[in-house]
Amino acid sequence: MTDFKTYYNSKFRDDINRFFSTIPDASRFHEDTENKQTFSIQNERLTPAFDHLDFLDKDGKELFAVALFLTVLTDMVCFSHFKTHYSKFRILTRYPKFIGNCPGGCNFHYHPSDIFFAMNKGRSATEQHLVFYEKFLGAIETMKEETINFFKEHLTEVNGDIFWERCQKEFPYRKEP
Repeated sequence: MTDFKTYYNSKFRDDINRFFSTIPDASRFHEDTENKQTFSIQNERLTPAFDHLDFLDKDGKELFAVALFLTVLTDMVCFSHFKTHYSKFRILTRYPKFIGNCPGGCNFHYHPSDIFFAMNKGRSATEQHLVFYEKFLGAIETMKEETINFFKEHLTEVNGDIFWERCQKEFPYRKEP
């Protein structure tokens, strides 16, 4: 098993690019069909009903889900709580948007915790379900450091510690005392 820090810093970028390479442009750039600069992930594209993540084993899917959750969450937090800096953040990161399915749901941004639900949706009781809790907890320190350093280096107008506190309020899992 790969630890989260190693995965995030060495394999996640390749995995997300490979994932996006399997998705038709109409879905991949759903919110930006003309310029093709803003990536979109429709909820259904993460479900087992589609084969977009079949190149990953169980461990890889769990790490991918956690990294994707934290990436989408970071974008959501910046848009929601640091709007005046979002334009610059978006240009620097080009993080994907997590949206609903067509027709209709594609006009809504989903909370990134729905990524975990989508990746287990439709699995039968006899299938091995993906489990995210341990990998999520193992990712927190890495992402805290990555996030704070990002703002120190690239967007100094935003206090990285305050930004990270906003992220933590959206976590679907908490460490037990």
